[in-house]
Amino acid sequence: MKYGWLAWRRRRPRRPSLKRLALWSIGGLLSVQAVTVAALQAASIIRSKRRGETAFPHTRPESVEVGHCRVQLYSFGQDLYDDMLRGIEGARESIYLETFIWKGDDTGKRFKESLVRKANAGVAVFVVYDHFGNLVVPASFKMFPKPVHALAYRGITQPWQVLDPHHYALEHRKLMVVDGRTAFIGGYNIGVDYATKWRDTHLRIDGPDAADLAQHFADFWNDHAPPDERISHHYRRHFDPVIHV
Repeated sequence: MKYGWLAWRRRRPRRPSLKRLALWSIGGLLSVQAVTVAALQAASIIRSKRRGETAFPHTRPESVEVGHCRVQLYSFGQDLYDDMLRGIEGARESIYLETFIWKGDDTGKRFKESLVRKANAGVAVFVVYDHFGNLVVPASFKMFPKPVHALAYRGITQPWQVLDPHHYALEHRKLMVVDGRTAFIGGYNIGVDYATKWRDTHLRIDGPDAADLAQHFADFWNDHAPPDERISHHYRRHFDPVIHV
């Protein structure tokens, strides 16, 4: 009896060790995560195929009167671009355009062509874009004919400026002012992808307060452009207790 009982104990399966249990648990978790990731990727691909190039749902709020101005909010790039291009075409005196990224795609070319056309018609056109932010944009696109005043902003222009952290800033503002009366400012860069695939916010101000933004542009331009290309014109600024730029 004793011998048989010992033999039964030897034949009984051994319990898994804690180390083995831990390895099994980790393997199970990794497997679950891998399956989850694969499922999410598959779902994303299926949604993309169904959606195609359709823009995301969006609305266009009505413009409202604020102080002495009318204000329009944008959350869809194509609506913004359409109004900006209409503003360019309607310019009579000046166009100030300042942006971080300006793609050389179809949308970017529409802006460039419109600006060149207005400059050739006698409108004072000044454009600023960030040099670093547009390194991947073809050099040919960043060449403007003489009627257009163009500035590629560089934070570092002298060797010793490398030691000053202030010079590591990029030109990240997105601003356009037409005739000192209509201003666009916000988060949208210029490019095809931003027109329908990018969610951001922009604002249009129609009225005397746009002159403040025109002056901000002129101040920035005069600080960085050659002396012989400085902006001397000043639009009359208006104090508005409701809108403060």
